[in-house]
Amino acid sequence: MAEATGEDPRTRRRGPRSNWVPLGVAAGAVALLVVAWPLVNALLPASESVSSGDPVPVGSGGGYQASLTFPQEGWSLNTGASQAGHTYRFHRGPVELTLNSVTPATSPPPSVRELWKGMGRLIRAGEASARLSEPEAISTHDGDDGLAGTLESGSRRGTAVVYPSPNRRMAVEMTLAGREATTDDIAAVADVVRTVSFTREGS
Repeated sequence: MAEATGEDPRTRRRGPRSNWVPLGVAAGAVALLVVAWPLVNALLPASESVSSGDPVPVGSGGGYQASLTFPQEGWSLNTGASQAGHTYRFHRGPVELTLNSVTPATSPPPSVRELWKGMGRLIRAGEASARLSEPEAISTHDGDDGLAGTLESGSRRGTAVVYPSPNRRMAVEMTLAGREATTDDIAAVADVVRTVSFTREGS
């Protein structure tokens, strides 16, 4: 017969828990992220196709909403280089259309000439060799007035356009260019810069 020890099994001290299990789980999670994240990025598209003829919202401010309509098929939105409501990067073949929605904080709001100069400074901040020509008047298909001119940077040549909203409390700034784009490439889609449309918020 076994000799009683008088020790209650419930009071026995347990040995220290192993830390290997939670460490293993954490390491597995990190490994999964390292392996899976590049795969997810590869599967998710960096660009989204844009339908021709459908207005694309590109920003709002000062009581107005702005949209852009693409007359031609084949345009795509670069989702990685765009920020909804502020900055958009579209491309069609070698042509790139960069659009910025601007809401001036000054009162009274800047004139269209001041907006043009501000866009020139912004472009030079991103690329020191870039220059804008003296602008000329341009109008959207809806009749909103703006300014347009030539964008030059090294061997690259394109178009720059700015349109203030009717109350000048927001503006749309665009450049149409591309490092590999020819003059003919840009001319083939130049009409897109006249499709900006402003509508009153809530209307």
